[in-house]
Amino acid sequence: MALASKSLTCLLLAGLLSAACNRGSASVRVQRHLRATGTSFATADRHPFQWRGITAFRLLEYVARNKEDDVERFLSWAEAQHITVVRVLAMGGGFMNLSAEDGRKALPRLLDLAAAHQLHVEIVALAGTRDTPLDLDAQLEEIGRIAAEHDNALIEVANEPAHPSQLPDVHRPEVLVRLRSRAPRTIPVALGLVEGLERSSAGDYITWHPPRDPGRDGWGHVLALAEGPDLVKRWNKPVISDEPIGAGPVFEHGRRDDSPARFRAAAVLTRLAGLGATFHYEGGLQAAIPTGRELECFNAWNEARTLQPSDIERSGVFRRARDEGAAVVDYSSDKALAVFERQRGNLAWIAVINPSQGFAMRWGTGWNPQQTRRLDGVWLISARRDARQSFR
Repeated sequence: MALASKSLTCLLLAGLLSAACNRGSASVRVQRHLRATGTSFATADRHPFQWRGITAFRLLEYVARNKEDDVERFLSWAEAQHITVVRVLAMGGGFMNLSAEDGRKALPRLLDLAAAHQLHVEIVALAGTRDTPLDLDAQLEEIGRIAAEHDNALIEVANEPAHPSQLPDVHRPEVLVRLRSRAPRTIPVALGLVEGLERSSAGDYITWHPPRDPGRDGWGHVLALAEGPDLVKRWNKPVISDEPIGAGPVFEHGRRDDSPARFRAAAVLTRLAGLGATFHYEGGLQAAIPTGRELECFNAWNEARTLQPSDIERSGVFRRARDEGAAVVDYSSDKALAVFERQRGNLAWIAVINPSQGFAMRWGTGWNPQQTRRLDGVWLISARRDARQSFR
């Protein structure tokens, strides 16, 4: 009888322990953030994710100031344009007025609003820190805690860490690495720079601000995007052209461009180079929907990003025309600024930058053009190789 009673007690205790464990496990939230898989992103369900971002620096400030109608209007527009990421500042002064504390308080609401529109939010944790008393570690810890509760969150530790507007500590790579550790590992985090870092300490993805020197009659910033594949190869992580030269109502040397043709070419070359991209523009500082010339530049950029296969960034080899193994072995240099291509097996996609009348090129053995799109600022050509011809 004593033995039976003891056994019954053990069973009851085991049942209670099991119930307690089940209650505990039920309260553990399964996180479903984006994942960096090699040099690209995937969803938690392992579907390819295309980074098509837009600058919206003051969006979080508008939430903090109870201007949700403005926020909702911007997010609805972005969703309709098939944008996937909005880039916002978690704090900042000058053209905006958002304290770190107010930014953190408003952040959960912004993430909820963005999620309702199928948008991810890249949260720039540190901006303008030189003039703002701030515990850097506490800022990253709290933003990391909030981000962990929202599957659509990504974190960039600092915007332009070496900029004079940042605290001296933010200039130091080892500090940025330490700050990255304050956020949970389940959240994709970029440090905001790549200089002075080893691959293992460079964050989960790389944010790159391509050179803005207009050079070559305004086309220099477009051609500079061809440097991106070297970063992809070096870091073996997703690389995002996160703040290239911005669109503006007028041309400003090294700061703003007003040419839809150049933004169209930049979009084609960015994807060909295997990079994600964020559209940057003057109105984006204010999180304003683009209008006028800025809207023309955005429309050219946004449409051009749909002209190549949806997964083109995920595989293949980026080359310049005339390189060894290139599909295009020669072209009339006086009729185009440059020719780039991406090869995947027996397929190739070629971008001709700013061609003029009379442009011609010569194909490698076995390569034959399939489709040509002649757009203002860029030609996009697909080609296929006949292996039987290649080995004759």
